[in-house]
Amino acid sequence: MTGGGTIVRGCALPGASGDDIVVDDVDGPEEMASCMALYADVMGLRPGDGGVNPRLLTALQANSGLVVDAHRGRELVGFAYSFLARERLEDGRGTAGRSAWRFYQYSQLAVVARAHQGKGIGRRLKHAQRDRCLAEGITLMRWTFDPVKTRNAHFNLDVLGGRLTAVKPAMYGPDGFGDDTGEVTDRFLVDWHLTEPPRAVRPLVPRAGWRPGTVHRDGEDVIVVVPAQWRNHRAEHGARAAADLRRRLCETFETVLTEHEGVSCRRLDEDLAAYRFVPRRAD
Repeated sequence: MTGGGTIVRGCALPGASGDDIVVDDVDGPEEMASCMALYADVMGLRPGDGGVNPRLLTALQANSGLVVDAHRGRELVGFAYSFLARERLEDGRGTAGRSAWRFYQYSQLAVVARAHQGKGIGRRLKHAQRDRCLAEGITLMRWTFDPVKTRNAHFNLDVLGGRLTAVKPAMYGPDGFGDDTGEVTDRFLVDWHLTEPPRAVRPLVPRAGWRPGTVHRDGEDVIVVVPAQWRNHRAEHGARAAADLRRRLCETFETVLTEHEGVSCRRLDEDLAAYRFVPRRAD
């Protein structure tokens, strides 16, 4: 039982290698502790980086949060958690003069063991969260991710069907943590409308003059070119040049998102990827 809804436990899903992957609600402090150990390993956390703990996860799960894991036999291979959140609607008024709110699940974290990445486990975790949300009448999930991590962007937008609605410069401060130490913590905000299928997006072909940071038009759509592999780009061009590109990209995204929303991120070649932004629609 999570957040007052009835949950069907032990959902077995076939793994990419033929093994069964089971996605389930995390049960008890020992399982919570194992999930936190997996998180620390995947993210490369240092002792001072901090993080959640089993007590907090237990409290979240008992009070409208969702804590799910994926395992193969006794091996933990993935973990995700979210919590119930709300925002005031734009008009701010409901019936009888009361404030109107929209409720959603905010997914703070989803990780997959390094040896099992690229096998569809992340998708299984997100769809487990989706199923639990819909069972409780929640039709929107949100989370954030680093704009320069194009593999995550492609998964969030093209695979799941999320939409980029805002960019948060230095959301967690000027310095990252774990493997991202030394990076500014810019984040995209993703809205995932759970009852909508992923939208069809026109493919892109790179053209002469396309390079990281350039902006192009495709009809009413806006295309922003980014490095396909950020760490390789940073290593090749240096930390200062990479930081300058990140700053310029963040400014570009802020401008584009005033009238558009992001719906796709696809690799163009070994060095380049591109975000597609379409005219913003009303929810």
